[in-house]
Amino acid sequence: MKRNYKVILFTEYIIYSFPFYLVLLLKREFVPIAIIILFKIALISVPRFNLKIIKYPFDTFNIYWHISFRKYKIIYILPVLILVIFMAVNSNNQNLQYAVFLGLSVIACVPSFEREQIEEIKQNPFDAVKYVRYQFKNSIINTAYLIFPIAITLSFLLQWEKMIFLIFIFIAPLYNLLLKYICFNNSLLQQIFFAIFITGSIFLFGVPFLATPIIYKKAIKTLKQLKAC
Repeated sequence: MKRNYKVILFTEYIIYSFPFYLVLLLKREFVPIAIIILFKIALISVPRFNLKIIKYPFDTFNIYWHISFRKYKIIYILPVLILVIFMAVNSNNQNLQYAVFLGLSVIACVPSFEREQIEEIKQNPFDAVKYVRYQFKNSIINTAYLIFPIAITLSFLLQWEKMIFLIFIFIAPLYNLLLKYICFNNSLLQQIFFAIFITGSIFLFGVPFLATPIIYKKAIKTLKQLKAC
């Protein structure tokens, strides 16, 4: 059972990180892929110790930021990404830096793959529009906390021109929040749509964003139905 749990945990990690690995594969960056995967395998395989629980600075409107980071040990991926940034700057490999930004964006999306109970949504005093607005605010604040170490690293390396690209990291988590409520009863469908969104944004120069107003209206409609049921 313990072995199956590790396999399931690793499979979930691969699914969530697939767009990140896809970009690295297309860029033929095989070494970073191997390093990150081996690091994750080691992280899953090491014995569990009763260490002091890490206190995250995340806003608690969406508690799944805390739950996801503790459940999947996501915080330990950040040092690897910082190391990759150093490698990318040292080798003057801009594509590797962009892959790190994409990886951060995917990590910020992990909490929105988790689902609150329908009763939580029904009992929340906010209407559907205000509820989504607060979810957006929560995502922006927590993503900023996540990006902060990378921003400091880029500043230390004098990569000022790359700082502007950090803004794009906020987009995918916000988009994935809308997909969560559209596909609230089908998490697999959400993952498929998310993969399509990431792939389409990269290869079609952001064309999926044209559907944002429709997706937003659909998410609000679904939330209203959940609150009314």
